[in-house]
Amino acid sequence: MKLNLNKVLSAVSWTAVLLFLLFFLRFFPSTGLKIPNNNKAINYLNISKDIYYEQTLNNCGPYSVMAVINILKGEEKDPEILAKEMKWRTVTTVTSPQGIIDLLREYDIKTEEYSLKFYSTEKKIAWLKEQIDNGKPIILFVKLKYSQHYFTIVGYDESGFMIYDSSQERQDEKSKKTKVDREEYAGNRYYTNNELMEIWNKGGYVLFFKNWAVVCS
Repeated sequence: MKLNLNKVLSAVSWTAVLLFLLFFLRFFPSTGLKIPNNNKAINYLNISKDIYYEQTLNNCGPYSVMAVINILKGEEKDPEILAKEMKWRTVTTVTSPQGIIDLLREYDIKTEEYSLKFYSTEKKIAWLKEQIDNGKPIILFVKLKYSQHYFTIVGYDESGFMIYDSSQERQDEKSKKTKVDREEYAGNRYYTNNELMEIWNKGGYVLFFKNWAVVCS
């Protein structure tokens, strides 16, 4: 069977354009964001403490999606099933941001993607709080020590943020459940504003996905 070279080249060209739109255009940060600074002293979203699981290897993406589904739909999804449903993954199961977005949309969750690279620390903090005030959990792309990582913002107070973080340490060797930093708050981990900004500023791949966030509703 003979291949039509023009059709092959056309398909390759369109694939290249698609990849460019999905990835390389994300180099450009979001601009013109309305960032009010009149947030509450404390605010958090409802999330079940029953889903505070420690992730399996490289599955922070689907575990973060699990938290969003629980907050917005009140459902407890098996994160390992979500991991199997996740697309845009490498052979080592590392997840690209597009995989996060596609899986959220498969569960009828609306997403808005942002990059806040050129915003000040104060504006980044106020913007994150505004999303929570609007009832919208946020998945951030951060860097913990030597690895890229996703987790879900679920609340805040004056000094920091409440997180569901699937990399949190287990309660004990026999349990899949994680420890909880602040029992009186939502989420299993608490970062001060400065701690969160430090790891968020380090997230991303060289020029791409810097200070990346997806807001869910």
